[in-house]
Amino acid sequence: MNDEDLVRILTNAGLAQFGDSLLNFAYSIALTETTGRPRGTKVQDKILADAAARAGLRKRLPRRVGRGDVANSLEALLGHVWLQKMITLEEIVSCLRLESPDHSKNFSILAEVALSKLRKQS
Repeated sequence: MNDEDLVRILTNAGLAQFGDSLLNFAYSIALTETTGRPRGTKVQDKILADAAARAGLRKRLPRRVGRGDVANSLEALLGHVWLQKMITLEEIVSCLRLESPDHSKNFSILAEVALSKLRKQS
């Protein structure tokens, strides 16, 4: 996969919307499994933007983008790899279930896994 294709994925608004729902669902599952009680939650853009920067997605985006756009890039990436059947819901939940006081670390690990699967596929 070349850089242009990756940028197209990272900036795709439809993929970001889908990825947002997918990540919130997967994160809710991970919280439910780790706490032992049903949870439904939305992941904060700050956590996703920090994770995207940590995973190297930020440097692939246009220079002047806000935190929301950086967070959307991670959501778009996840939406794409899931729709292409490169990653399963179970793999996503597994990354998010890791015990870490820094929640963005789990999301950055997930982004790195998604990127590696994307690179292997091309």
